[in-house]
Amino acid sequence: MAFLHTEPRWLRGVTWPLVGMVLLIGFLQNFSQIIRAITPDHAADGWSMEFALFDLASMEIVALSIMLIGSALTNLERPRVPTALALALAVLLGTFVPINVIAHFFCDTPEEVLFANSMARRLVLPWGIAAAAWYFLRRANARSAELRAAEVLRRQLESGMLEARLQALQAQVEPHFLFNTLAHVRHLYRTEPSRAKEMLESFRAYLRSALPHMRGNGSTLGRELSLVRAYLDVQQVRMGRRLAVDVDVPEALRDLPFPPMMLISLVENAIKHGLNPLPEGGAIGLAASDRDGMLIVSVTDSGRGIGDNLGSGVGLANIRGRLFALYGDGASLALTAHAPRGVRAALRVPVSGQWAASAPPPRATLEAVG
Repeated sequence: MAFLHTEPRWLRGVTWPLVGMVLLIGFLQNFSQIIRAITPDHAADGWSMEFALFDLASMEIVALSIMLIGSALTNLERPRVPTALALALAVLLGTFVPINVIAHFFCDTPEEVLFANSMARRLVLPWGIAAAAWYFLRRANARSAELRAAEVLRRQLESGMLEARLQALQAQVEPHFLFNTLAHVRHLYRTEPSRAKEMLESFRAYLRSALPHMRGNGSTLGRELSLVRAYLDVQQVRMGRRLAVDVDVPEALRDLPFPPMMLISLVENAIKHGLNPLPEGGAIGLAASDRDGMLIVSVTDSGRGIGDNLGSGVGLANIRGRLFALYGDGASLALTAHAPRGVRAALRVPVSGQWAASAPPPRATLEAVG
């Protein structure tokens, strides 16, 4: 309780609202006596205000006794008393003991003592009902708290599983490009050592940009563009004049939150499936805009265009699965034809970067991209 610097163990759970409620019940039990005392007709019959106030004080003593005995019994650790039994004992002891003590000191005749005992018996029923109501209410609150704690734990477990799933999905992006680049470096060292050295320098710049946040869940559009730029530098060493790059991303958008390793997956997909099959290569374009609270980032290529299997690859399924896991239905990946030739891939994510990762995507969705 607030007035105690160190709350005794036997008072644990006793609060001011509980004290007020108990005193109110005691007052209501004596309310009719007070009304009789202030009513002229009853006052003439011997119902004095002194008697009413004495009765009220007795009721309040009984109320506080039941509360304190109940608190002491329920807080016992050894022996442990069941709450229902503790409340029953509190009602009996808190009713009969104070009434008999008061009768011993203030009752002068046997009739008054019998009246006091009968009043104690009458008090047992209402206080028993009040104690039972408090017991069931407390039990309901405890179960509700357990359910809330279980729900919090379930969400934490789901969040942890989701995070692990996202890490696994992101990990699928990394090895393919790394192994291919190393294979190209090895080939160039046999044929064109100067270009191999240039490619290795570009590859080192890519790793310097990628490794700090490759396994993270948060990034910005600017950081992802830096990663893509380092990747394209490596590809331009390999492809030479067969690759042209155009970037049109306003500076104001570069600090906005953006999911990691998705933009580079689209660029890699465009080069691998769009430009590489063409002897003349082509161009890659990166653009970004914000509209209606959505950040729209697009990757266009002038490659071979939409084919029968467009959009069915593991890389694109990976991106869709990660988007759904992070944003639910609040983000999307759309593939359309790009005139006069090629493909446009557009990522739409909330400008706020607010993730909907409190619940994992449906099981079928996860299995489809796995």
